[in-house]
Amino acid sequence: MKRLWTIALLTAALLTGCGTQEVSDPPGETPEDPLTEADVLNCYAAAAEVYDWFDLTTLPLDRTDSRTEGDRTYYRVDAEDLSLPIAIVPEPTDSALSWQPQPVTVTSLADLRAAAEAFFSPELVDALFAMSPDHYRDFDGVLYATDGGRGSNIYLLDKTVEAEQVDEDHWTVTVTFWADLKDQELQSDGNFHTVATTGYSTAVLDYENTPDGWKFTSFCPSDGLDLEADTVYTINYYQDLEVTDAYQDYSDWELVCYLIYADGAYAEAPSDLLTRRFLERPEDILQVLALLDSSPYRQKGPPMNIDYIVACPGYNAAGRFYREDRAEFETLLNTLRPETGAERAVLEKIRSAYESSVTDEQPMETEFALIVPGEKRVLTLGPQEGVFPWGHELEGTVTYTGPGDTYGTVYEVDCGGLQLAYSVDPDDGTEYLFRLSTSVHYDQSGGTLCTPRGLYCGYSLAHLKELYSHAVELEGFQSDRYDACYVYEPGGDAGCKHIAFYITDGVVTAIQVEDLMDGRLLA
Repeated sequence: MKRLWTIALLTAALLTGCGTQEVSDPPGETPEDPLTEADVLNCYAAAAEVYDWFDLTTLPLDRTDSRTEGDRTYYRVDAEDLSLPIAIVPEPTDSALSWQPQPVTVTSLADLRAAAEAFFSPELVDALFAMSPDHYRDFDGVLYATDGGRGSNIYLLDKTVEAEQVDEDHWTVTVTFWADLKDQELQSDGNFHTVATTGYSTAVLDYENTPDGWKFTSFCPSDGLDLEADTVYTINYYQDLEVTDAYQDYSDWELVCYLIYADGAYAEAPSDLLTRRFLERPEDILQVLALLDSSPYRQKGPPMNIDYIVACPGYNAAGRFYREDRAEFETLLNTLRPETGAERAVLEKIRSAYESSVTDEQPMETEFALIVPGEKRVLTLGPQEGVFPWGHELEGTVTYTGPGDTYGTVYEVDCGGLQLAYSVDPDDGTEYLFRLSTSVHYDQSGGTLCTPRGLYCGYSLAHLKELYSHAVELEGFQSDRYDACYVYEPGGDAGCKHIAFYITDGVVTAIQVEDLMDGRLLA
C-alpha cells in the first residue's frame, strides 16, 4: 500500500508537548511496536528537517549573543523545545500511528549529533557534519552557528512523498520533486517568448532496520530537484513550435509538460497530437495524464488549466475529429479498462468533456482546406462568396483553361506558393473552388500553408501517419518527382473530396486538396 503526501516547502505542522533533550525512540524497536507506513512518513518529515539544518538552512539563532573567531561571526543557537514537523496528523480514531517525533532541545554539538543520530546511519551523520565543518561550533559548551543558508532551489514548485515496505527490515521513501519556472526570453524574431521548465525528478531513500534501530541509510535535501533528469524539460515555445516543430518528437510526458504553459496558438496543434496519441496508445496517455492530474501543478491555477489538459482528448474529439475518428474514439471510451483509480478518474473526465461538447454537426467540410496561420486565412473547397479572390488577400494571374464536362468553366490561379483551380457555374455565376495545391515548406515567417490538422510540407512521413492515421498509400503511383503519394479520402459525407500528400525521401513535399466531383481517387 502507498500513501501520497504533499508537503509545502519549508512549512509543516508542528507538534506540541514537553521539551526533551532527544528525539523519542523511533518505532520498530520491539515486536510490540511494528513500523507503519504513517510512521515512516513522519520519520521522513522529521529527518528532512534535521538534514536541512546542515544542507539548506540553519537552526534558530539568538542574534544578541555572538562570538567571533577569525573572520566568522557565530550566534548562539536558540533551539529549546524545537518542534519537528510531521507528515500525517492523527485523527482521534486513528490508531495506526504508533510514533511521532517529539520536540527537541539542541544546545550543544552533542545534542545536535544526537538529533542526527536518531534518524540517520553513522555514515550519514558523519557526512552531514563534514558537509560544512565550520557551520556549528561549541563555545564553552554552548552551541553557536554562522548565519545564513544557501537558498532554496528556485526551480522547485513542491515535493510529494510516498513510502513502501520492501521487507520487514527495509522501507523505501520515494521523494518526487516538481519543477516549475516560467520566463520570457528574446528570440530570433526579435520578440520575447515563453521559456518554461517543468517536470519532475525522483529520489529513492532507504529506511533500514540497523543494529542501532531504524535509520535512513540514504537521504537528500528537501529541495533536491535534479534539473538533469530525463523527466524535467526546459521548453522554448517559439523554437519548438514555430521554428523547428520539435514538439512532434516529444515523449508523452514532455508533451503534457509542454501544454502546462502553452496558450493560444502554441496549444492547438500539440493538444491535437496528444489526442491522436490517445487514440493510438490510450494506456500510455492515461498514465501521464493521471500523473499530471495528481501533481502540484493543480495548485498553481491560471494560466495552467490542468483540468483542460487532462480532458483535452475529449474536447478535441468532439470539436475537431471527423466521422471515422469520432466513431473510433467512442469505441475506445467504451472498451478501455484503466488499471488504477487515478487513471479511471482521468478517463471519466475525458468522457465527460466529450459528451458535453459533441454535437450532431459533422465538421467534414472544414477538413478539406488549407490555412495560413499568420493571416488566419482558411481556403475551403466548395462554393465561394463573390468572385476571386473571395474576400481573401490573394494575388495571382487568373488563367482560363476552358470548359469542362464536370466543372463548367474552369480557371486556374498561381498565387506563388499556392495554386488554385475553380469553376464558374454558367447559370448563376457561383465560383466553386475544387483544388488547392502547395509545395512550399514551413518557414519562420508563419505564412506557410498547412492543413486543418496542422500538417505542413516538410513534415516527415511518420508525422503524416500520426496526424492522418486513415491515409493510405496510392497503389501504382509513378512520378519522376515524388517517391510515393498518400491519400486521405474518408468518403461518406466528404463525397469525392480527398487530400493527397506527395512524399520525397520520407518527407511531405507537396499537398493537394481536391474535389473530383464525379469519382474517388482510391476507388
